Amino acid sequence: MGNPELEKDIAVPADSNGAPPEETLPAYEAHPSPTHAVRLTEHIFDVRDETTGQPWAILKVKSFAGSSKSLPIFRVGDTITGSVELDLHESTSVHEISVKIVGGIINPQNRVFRNSENSFSSDEPFLELSTVLWTPKHGDPHNPSSTEKHTHLKGQYTFPFELKLPLTVDVKVDHGKTETFPLPPHFTPHLSDISLNYFLSCEISSGLLHSHAVVGKNVGVLPIEQPSPPSPLRELAYSEGKEAPGPDADPEGWHTLAPVKIAGQLYHNEDVEITAVLSLAKPLVYTRGTFIPLHLHLSSPSKQALDLVATPESIQVCLARFVNGGRDALKKTDTAMGPQTLANCEAMAILWHHGSRGTAESSENENERVFSGEIKLKGDTPASCVFPHLVVRHHVVILPFKATGFEPAAKKILTTEKVDIVARLPNGPRPVSSAPQGAVEPPLTDYKEWGNLSNFWVFTAF
Repeated sequence: MGNPELEKDIAVPADSNGAPPEETLPAYEAHPSPTHAVRLTEHIFDVRDETTGQPWAILKVKSFAGSSKSLPIFRVGDTITGSVELDLHESTSVHEISVKIVGGIINPQNRVFRNSENSFSSDEPFLELSTVLWTPKHGDPHNPSSTEKHTHLKGQYTFPFELKLPLTVDVKVDHGKTETFPLPPHFTPHLSDISLNYFLSCEISSGLLHSHAVVGKNVGVLPIEQPSPPSPLRELAYSEGKEAPGPDADPEGWHTLAPVKIAGQLYHNEDVEITAVLSLAKPLVYTRGTFIPLHLHLSSPSKQALDLVATPESIQVCLARFVNGGRDALKKTDTAMGPQTLANCEAMAILWHHGSRGTAESSENENERVFSGEIKLKGDTPASCVFPHLVVRHHVVILPFKATGFEPAAKKILTTEKVDIVARLPNGPRPVSSAPQGAVEPPLTDYKEWGNLSNFWVFTAF
């Protein structure tokens, strides 16, 4: 191997914005049973000699990721365990070996209003945990009983370590005040400039100039929040593998939004109005990798309007993600676009006529249509997050219907309800999908009011 005194700063490469690709992960159980031991995956990262290509410093860590090639994943409050291994073929002056994890937010606004009152103000990491594994005063690692100062290392060494992630962090907010927030989940979406990253690394200081060799990797952190149990009737249906009852049969199990009026014209000559009532399964907290059950009731004096518009192909219900960055991120609560705002359609609802699966609840007449539905949540759906300078919110929204011959009077969000996305399953039976066999999610909406859905909106300084 080459002498560490000559090594340059080295880090495992990330993507263009410093964030690793988001990994698809299954929801993890709230309380794994003793008969199902948690299986950890070992990840290995190294620094290699430029001449021989052989690793001389290796960082090993165990996580909940499903594969050693995936992003290492930890949970808030976890103790990260691992080791640092050295293979030094030459006697090397080493000053310190340490391991640390750093959490920080990357925001392009840093490059725009750096010196203005609108500047993003969290350049400093919100989390920085470190532990020193070895210094010369620790003595010879091969002889733990030795108390003599040991300045040079040669041969093979293993240094185990532990770093405990906190449940909360203290962050400076407006006017120098400090507030306590839950440790936020990582947020590293594709094609977005803003991200919240955690970087785990080992630093080795050596040589006369105290040069640093660094080996490390971006890692993921997931929240510990979980949904509370559903209604007794829904829980019973899940335990029996059956379709859960709708709002009429189980009002306790549903959150029903206020009715919304949808005005428009049929074939450019007849004014019509449709009333929509959306219900979402309670609680309004859902685990990624599962789904959001919903119920939609449409009614209108015009049967022709319902025949044309009230179809699964015309109705647009989606899960939208709104990301707000910068100093005012915590103040944003609506779905309006603006500076430092990103909007994205995460998933579209799959709808089917309520009662079409043999339930006894269907009571449609010619002036109403009733639909059941689900929004499937991918395993990599970002968890909801409320944190200074970065807020990730999710809303279930009804967008203008799309049907040939129907022109909506207003092309804007019709109704919206905030929901939370978490990584842990609720206690009790796992949610069971009721979607018909072969049901396919519609294409993602191209709602124009959200503009470019993949790019963070940053004002240009003139």
